[in-house]
Amino acid sequence: MTNQDPIEKEIALSSAAPSVAPAVLKLDKCRIMADTEVQSEDFLMRMYGEPCFPRLDISAITGTEKCGKTFFTSMLMACCAAKNVLELERIRDEPLKVMWFDTEQSRQSTKSILTDRVYQLGDADEANFFVFNVRACSCQERIDYLVAGIETYKPDMVIIDNVSDLLSSINDAEASAALIDLLMQLSTENNCNITIVIHLNRTGEKRGLRGWLGTEILHKAFDVYYCEQIEKTDVFSVKQTFTRKYRINEQMYYKIDDNGLPVITTKPNYQPRNQNGQYMTNKPEAYQIRSDKATTFNQKYIIRHDGKAQRPWEWNLRPLFSDAFGSIPSLPLENLQNQVMKLSEIKQPKYYEKVFDLAVGQRVISTTMDKHGRVVAVLIPS
Repeated sequence: MTNQDPIEKEIALSSAAPSVAPAVLKLDKCRIMADTEVQSEDFLMRMYGEPCFPRLDISAITGTEKCGKTFFTSMLMACCAAKNVLELERIRDEPLKVMWFDTEQSRQSTKSILTDRVYQLGDADEANFFVFNVRACSCQERIDYLVAGIETYKPDMVIIDNVSDLLSSINDAEASAALIDLLMQLSTENNCNITIVIHLNRTGEKRGLRGWLGTEILHKAFDVYYCEQIEKTDVFSVKQTFTRKYRINEQMYYKIDDNGLPVITTKPNYQPRNQNGQYMTNKPEAYQIRSDKATTFNQKYIIRHDGKAQRPWEWNLRPLFSDAFGSIPSLPLENLQNQVMKLSEIKQPKYYEKVFDLAVGQRVISTTMDKHGRVVAVLIPS
């Protein structure tokens, strides 16, 4: 046996590479560098020519009750079979596999939507459709079955209607975060898009998804779509409200034909008149401002009407919000509120919310998310 000099042995030991902790070894697998090989972005659909509904990510569809959310998910499912459905286009030539996880409706309704709507819109091969009605299951059973279904059937697109039914409380912060983390993990590990349906807050504000779960979705979803039925018409619409990358500026309008199928139409021009033939607002009552205390506000932003008008005055919204923005392209909602209330001399925050909703409804402003994930307001060009 060769005897190593003790000094040489000590030097050899001191120069040996230090051991790496197991957690650091796992962390290193998550590291992204300039030469890291990653899968290129892969979108399932286009809407008005813009890519949307990406693999490896989650998307969201929202709106109030009975506003066309299920019609839009029906179009998505049909477009997995047909190349084009209304303004949706499937990017790849080959059909996609889709899994519909219905937590809300009866088994009869689920089947009717599938056979009388989805299959009629797209020439579907039933082998590519995995439709499950889990309304009678518990929250935990729904989660367990969802995971099993995705891992077994490997769908390209998963539609969960309604994601709130996977939790006993949508205001449980810890459970909401854990659920969205699970959905992101499932979409990544199974190379699919998971589209989740969730209602708006009861205020109806487009930027407010319901509960803590809705807040988590806004933070994590790649894109969000808002569905509504246009007031006092038979026309429905779909609009992209948030996206991380590809902005869809057009809004899709459709109505339901005699066969119960959606067909493209144009934006309605309907505006009611009063008994004197004068135009009245076509905004929902909740969005109308009935205060007659115009003298308490800054008159620069008030439009006066003659005595025969239904309303003696209204807000001149565009100059008000233009002055609030100044030369800044976007403002956090709290900053915008402070500016508008200061300029207009509005004293009550609740009254400001009505003015804000009126400005959104008249397309003076809109909301989006900035690069930091904050909801901000932007001025829409006139």
